[in-house]
Amino acid sequence: METIDMLINEIESEVLKAKKAAFSSSDIVINKAVLLDLISRFRASYPLVLREATQIKKERDDIIEKAEKYANETMDKAEEQAKRLMTETEVYTRAKAEAEAMQREAEENYHKMDYEARSLAFNILDSAEKAMKDSLGIINDRKRKLVEE
Repeated sequence: METIDMLINEIESEVLKAKKAAFSSSDIVINKAVLLDLISRFRASYPLVLREATQIKKERDDIIEKAEKYANETMDKAEEQAKRLMTETEVYTRAKAEAEAMQREAEENYHKMDYEARSLAFNILDSAEKAMKDSLGIINDRKRKLVEE
């Protein structure tokens, strides 16, 4: 699969190897079909970033779902353990404290995993956004150079 950088490099290559226009020191002649093909391929590869963002969101949702499942399983185990130990006061008190500790630990793990998943997704989306902005900047710069030359 072609990347945006690869396509930009191809556009740049076409510009650099283009013949000079007659009676001009700065104008060039570029094959229209080749350039239109490169633009078409560029447009076709652009949605890849959007597909990657969708995949990142799905992975984030999966991580959150696993964290919730882990928290629920831990809570269920803690509740089952607490019910078994309710027969004696001392054992019951100890079990209740352990169940609460397990619950706090599960909640802390859930919040930590949720935060990390959100942070990872945000960083990846932020990087994708920066890459897209950089690519658009390069494209606009190359377009401006084509017009100026």
